Amino acid sequence: MSTIFGIIDKSGQGFDRQWLELMGADLAHGNPDHSGLWQNGNAGIGNLQVFNTPESLKEILPHEDFESGVAICSDSRIDNRSQLAGLLRINEGELRTMSDSSLILKAWQKWETGCCAYLRGDFSFGIYDIRSYRFFLARDHFGMRPLFYYDHPRFFIFSTELRGILALPFFNREVNNVWLLDFLINVDREARDTFYKGILSLPPGHSITIGNGNVSLDKYWELALPEKQEKKTDREYIEGYKTLFAKAVKDRTRSAYPVGAELSGGLDSSSVVSFAQEQMPADHEQLHVFARVLPDRKLPDQEKDNDDETSGINLVCNFCGIGNPHLITMEGEKISDNISSVVDVLRSPYASNYAAYNLAIHHKARSAGIRTMLSGHGGDQMVTSPAAFVYHDYYKKHRYLTLLNEIQARGTPQELPILQSIKHLLNMRPAGNGSGKKRSELKKMLKYGLNPELVRQYNLEHNYLKQRETAILMTSNLQELILKITNRHMNDRIETTALTAGHDSIEYRYPMYDVDLIGYYLSVPDELRRRFRVGRYLHRIAMQGHLPEPIIWRQDKHVTINPGLSLLFSNDSIRIKEVLSEIIRDGESCFSRIFNPEAVNHLLLDKDPNMLNYKSLINKYFQLYRFKNIVENIFAI
Repeated sequence: MSTIFGIIDKSGQGFDRQWLELMGADLAHGNPDHSGLWQNGNAGIGNLQVFNTPESLKEILPHEDFESGVAICSDSRIDNRSQLAGLLRINEGELRTMSDSSLILKAWQKWETGCCAYLRGDFSFGIYDIRSYRFFLARDHFGMRPLFYYDHPRFFIFSTELRGILALPFFNREVNNVWLLDFLINVDREARDTFYKGILSLPPGHSITIGNGNVSLDKYWELALPEKQEKKTDREYIEGYKTLFAKAVKDRTRSAYPVGAELSGGLDSSSVVSFAQEQMPADHEQLHVFARVLPDRKLPDQEKDNDDETSGINLVCNFCGIGNPHLITMEGEKISDNISSVVDVLRSPYASNYAAYNLAIHHKARSAGIRTMLSGHGGDQMVTSPAAFVYHDYYKKHRYLTLLNEIQARGTPQELPILQSIKHLLNMRPAGNGSGKKRSELKKMLKYGLNPELVRQYNLEHNYLKQRETAILMTSNLQELILKITNRHMNDRIETTALTAGHDSIEYRYPMYDVDLIGYYLSVPDELRRRFRVGRYLHRIAMQGHLPEPIIWRQDKHVTINPGLSLLFSNDSIRIKEVLSEIIRDGESCFSRIFNPEAVNHLLLDKDPNMLNYKSLINKYFQLYRFKNIVENIFAI
């Protein structure tokens, strides 16, 4: 992942080039392949390039186009290159060596601020129009590329990473209290909020235009329900879906370097691996697969042999002819070290803990020369959703006979006796949302280890339950899917992974987030989403012939998405208890007001070495501990 940054002067007074150099110096980690700065009197932009696609190898950014009078910095991969070339009248010979940033520049020259509507792919870029003193900044549809900004009264400052803005001497580091409290209770924050007051995240599907001293935030796209397709046969729907899925994977394998893919043994990652392996060019090094498995040393009562996905991983690798599998355990890793590494990269606490559990894959991939990592993340939330809502919808619309026939699944291997089908039907009656549910949700929040006094002082119970009730009471079925894949927590994981992997020169790519694939899925009939009591039906049928049947139809995938996680905590149990005991010893510290000393004391006395019951407390404490000097100002007596 490349890095972009810059400063736009809104006042006409100019700025010191040294500020740009400070930003670039703090962002220049991981030995970028090329670094460059461009500046005129009113704007300065920078690029730290990590080459990946074949067209990027000879690209020099930032780039000024003297004929049109514009300059661009970019961290982008454009997937609809041929389609764009047709619209822009670029011939195939010229397109063959044209970089993605050059395509973006030509799109800007034709459509200006409307150009993003014509782009498909992962991108963040900035374009400065020298003649009109106008600057345009954009981020891709789902926010695959992180992008932050700080709107100072005199300057507009942007960076791929928070650290670029934090490097400036005039930025005063103050904690955003709203973000911090939302972080403590694990609720989705407002789309633009960050840990620091004043620094905002450019939301996915948005752009910013700066001109005449004004800053305008515009939404160019949002995921919405499309019109239903005209009546087709099931086979036509399935083939249409498979074609788009194949394209989504192939577009994301475009690289001049070896390509890797995560594999968990589940349907989503296995599907991505299968199609990527099938579509790798003959002259390209074959796909590398990275899988986390349980170590030989297992903790009793926490990790069992049947929790290990090694058999499913091997089944997929053998079926697909994968010759480069990398099996990775968490042996030797410690949670406090991993948290420290992630915080050092982000310069902020983080909402998604996935990155702290995945660092070994990044390091292993880098040693194999990988610069692209494919992931099945996002499938569960949309195109491979279990889609239980389909049957609930039948129930609400009193389509009992249709539902009964679906449940019985006559003439299929899943057929049930009629009495068992009726019992299944009765068990599907909607459950109420009484106070008992609310109480259990509140207990879950307190299990995070928060001090009950803090919960009362800031009315955190109300904020937590409000969000949980919204998730529970959502009634619009497909709208629920849209909210699941576009919520801030999902984007947090993407941002955090992008930045931590980026420090190993690795770019994550997500076929399940393909705009056109998702649009197609939202337009198909409900009965293709879930059929014969089987969720993910459309995707499973489309994968026939591409994966082993046990993988296609498995419904027993364990929730152990982080095999070896217990070991990550147990390896660190002594240090965790030593550090957390400070809360007990120093009852007046800010952390004794954030975390419940009683919960900490339970942890200190617990004989279980893996401490997964205290996972949230440990994660939050070790993250915030790195920012003690600024956090303690908020919770001071």
